[in-house]
Amino acid sequence: MGVPTNSLEGVFDFKLDAKFRVSVPSEWRPGRGEALPLRLLKWQTYQVPVLKALTDEAFAAMIDSINGSDLPAGVKSQRKGLLYSRNTQVTINDQGKVLIPKKLAEEHGLVAGGTVHLFGRGTNFDIVSPRDHDAMQAAEESLLGDLYESVDFS
Repeated sequence: MGVPTNSLEGVFDFKLDAKFRVSVPSEWRPGRGEALPLRLLKWQTYQVPVLKALTDEAFAAMIDSINGSDLPAGVKSQRKGLLYSRNTQVTINDQGKVLIPKKLAEEHGLVAGGTVHLFGRGTNFDIVSPRDHDAMQAAEESLLGDLYESVDFS
């Protein structure tokens, strides 16, 4: 698997406006007059609570991964049900904003007018609250040694 065509990359800090909208980096935005559907999934990355914003293709890949597993049918159905029940459909509009439902934002420590941290993950991105930002940074820093050891640039 190579780099996705529209790869969501980098780490950015933005503000959540009074209506619980957050802007995304310009390179993540859809074309003019278009919208990009996403699914906000209540998730954990490195054991840190996040809102994971997935494209429909990334969400479908999660479902396909469950379908392709060796798990019993009942367990597959249960896991897929969990994914569907823990997500909310949203969009990146043509102005590059994502509306995060107020209740969902508040559950994750996001405050209108406050900072929101976006961590690009290729086919998805994590929305991280200020209360969890340091934990996310520490978790990623702890993995850098393994990354440096495993990637050969020679």
